[in-house]
Amino acid sequence: MAKKKTKTKVSELEKLNQDLLDLRLKHASMALKETHKISETKKDIARLKTKINMKVEAND
Repeated sequence: MAKKKTKTKVSELEKLNQDLLDLRLKHASMALKETHKISETKKDIARLKTKINMKVEAND
C-alpha cells in the first residue's frame, strides 16, 4: 500500500516538474501573466519531495 502511494506521489512530482518547465518557458517568452505560479509550483515540489523522503526514511 505504501509503495502505491509513493508511486502516485512520484507521478505527481513528475507532473509538477513538467508544469514548472512550462511556466518557465512561458515566463521567458513574456506570455505568463501570473508569475506567482512559478514560486507556488516550486514550493509544491519541495513539499512533495519532503513527503517522499519522509516515507523512505520511515521504511528504513
